[in-house]
Amino acid sequence: MDNRLKGGLLTSAGVAVLSLDALLIRLISADPWILLFWRGLLLSLCIGGACLFRARRYRPTRKLISLGLGSALFYAVCTVTFVISIRLTSVANTLIILSAAPLIGALLSRFVLKERVSGRTWLAILLCLGGLALVFSGSRDGSHLLGDLTALLCAASMAAKFVVERAASPANMTPALVPAGLLVSLFALFQAPTLVMPTQDILWMAILGLLVVPLAYALITQGPRYLSAPEVGLIMMLEMLLGPLWVWLVLAEQPGQQAWMGGLVVLVALACQSWPANRRKAVLAPTPCEA
Repeated sequence: MDNRLKGGLLTSAGVAVLSLDALLIRLISADPWILLFWRGLLLSLCIGGACLFRARRYRPTRKLISLGLGSALFYAVCTVTFVISIRLTSVANTLIILSAAPLIGALLSRFVLKERVSGRTWLAILLCLGGLALVFSGSRDGSHLLGDLTALLCAASMAAKFVVERAASPANMTPALVPAGLLVSLFALFQAPTLVMPTQDILWMAILGLLVVPLAYALITQGPRYLSAPEVGLIMMLEMLLGPLWVWLVLAEQPGQQAWMGGLVVLVALACQSWPANRRKAVLAPTPCEA
């Protein structure tokens, strides 16, 4: 199978699975900190168990260990802020604001990795800011503002995670999800009123923690090995369309007009930023020694 096709299929499958995340969070009635504790712990157990079967293939260097811990820290912040945002604002607002992550990543790459940012990317950033302004305008009464700001912090954390993983390329950073999940659980442990999950939530939590999150991130993490970062980022935007769709179909939560308009602007911005990368044929090839 062609590497570009393989990378596209893996990333698309991961995003399709991940799009159920917001719906399951809404279906779980437990305190957010209880949800975060079990989500992080189950993720670590699943990914850790998978890594044990492939332990001989992992040969981490000191640099990769440091980058892996950085990736884990940013993932933990991203996860905590995502769950809190879903509880404080609409799913559409959260996912639309998260779509700014690839563009924030471009800025971080420019100043942290010293990578050149094209004029087209700067234009896309301006368009994206306009789209985000539309989304925030729907929260001008203050009802969703805290949730929107939390989603923006989530987007920044996700972008930082992408930059760290790009610095580690072409290594496989999937094992970093193990300490990432443990960090989420440890942080939630000191905030949760109890660790007991309500009976009606156990099934949804099992689906979320044992299937959706581990499978989604295990697949998405493979994308940058075969595709450029902008291509992977563009595919990730499918969650912005699928996530609110599932919530609308199951819970009848209607996205606001500003959210739809802002989402359209953000999609145009991301398409403008990613289109040149889609014309390049260079891809990242996998290596036999991964960490």
